[in-house]
Amino acid sequence: MPMTLRERRDKASLILMYGLFAILPLTVVFGHKGVAPWILLASIPAFFRGDYWQSAFGAIFDNAKFDNPVVICFAALCFFCIWIFISGFWSPKHHHGLGWYVMAPALVGGSVIWFSLNISRLWAYRLAFGYALAIICGMAVLAFEGVNGGMLRGVIPPADPSPDRTRDIIALGRGVTALTPALFPAAIILAMIWNRYIALVGLALGVLAAFNNDVQANALAVAAGLLTTIAAFKAPRNTLSAVMWATIVLLIMTPVLMAALPVDSILSAVKENLSVDRQAALSSTFHRLVVWNATANQIIAGLPFGHGADFARIWKETAGQVSVPGIAAPAPVIPLHPHNMYLQIWLELGLPGVLSLALFLFFGGRAFAAKDLPTPVVAAMSGAVTAILVSIMIEGSLWQVWRLAAMSLAGMGVALAYMLHEYGWREDE
Repeated sequence: MPMTLRERRDKASLILMYGLFAILPLTVVFGHKGVAPWILLASIPAFFRGDYWQSAFGAIFDNAKFDNPVVICFAALCFFCIWIFISGFWSPKHHHGLGWYVMAPALVGGSVIWFSLNISRLWAYRLAFGYALAIICGMAVLAFEGVNGGMLRGVIPPADPSPDRTRDIIALGRGVTALTPALFPAAIILAMIWNRYIALVGLALGVLAAFNNDVQANALAVAAGLLTTIAAFKAPRNTLSAVMWATIVLLIMTPVLMAALPVDSILSAVKENLSVDRQAALSSTFHRLVVWNATANQIIAGLPFGHGADFARIWKETAGQVSVPGIAAPAPVIPLHPHNMYLQIWLELGLPGVLSLALFLFFGGRAFAAKDLPTPVVAAMSGAVTAILVSIMIEGSLWQVWRLAAMSLAGMGVALAYMLHEYGWREDE
């Protein structure tokens, strides 16, 4: 009997997802920015399903009720992106299209998460299995690259002409950044499908990858994610609430905290008390303190509406340079961005951007709190959100589409873990 059109669509979707899971480990090694087109391709199965358009957008446009947290989240997201467009009128860059850098990953990532929440029991197992295997294999390859100094990237052209292959090493670190939030839902899935010991092996590979690649934020993100994942098994609701509130409190308070940093005193103490080698090893941290403090002070001049989207790139040209312990040449006061997404939003989008994002986070948290989420799913979500928060507080930029796509990748894993639990998959099956 020939297959129906729906059966052909589902078969093609499954083949596509398996193919994407197969290439994900190599994607993060040879081009972390490839996570963005990966998520775009993963959204195709949702876009070709009529029930996606009806259920995902029907509740928002057909019968919008502002007592629904999801509707408020969507409204806040739309305002945030519209404000990015408006801020382009006074931004020195006049880059009005940056709103799409946020809206497009949000819509595409949302469709992937929706699809993961609307599949059958067999599909949930198949996709969760492929997802967890892809994330853990990616971490394994990145761990191998970290231990061996980027051997695979060195074999495949083009060659990195920078001193000590700096670009290659940093790119591998960015690959770890892209997968770190997804590590925690992947580990939970492994515990559900197999057992907790396999999950621990997966986490160990993530730790090895994070601590052997040249992005210090990854090590902090993995460590913090592990702590909140463990805490979530002890007190799930309290942990999830604490993580969600942390995202909002840090958004509001980060400029105050960074403006209060006694940067000059810190750098003077560093020069007096740390060896030259130790200063060099921590130079990136010291530079960030300078950048964060300068950004926090610059925010005041742009209030209430901000300096405009992508202002930091222009400010770099006039902000000057500063002497940083461990760096031989003078370093820019501000690089291409403040290396802190919250500070960047304050700097470029002002109070309207901050308040709309705060609304999005608050009502997103309320939507999750209204659900009686099972403990493993809370653990996966808490670990992923914590890893994301640490990363965006130390190095993230709002205009990095690949970073927003990595958040969607983690969200996909949380959704698949939820569906596995709903369908009754346990580690003893």
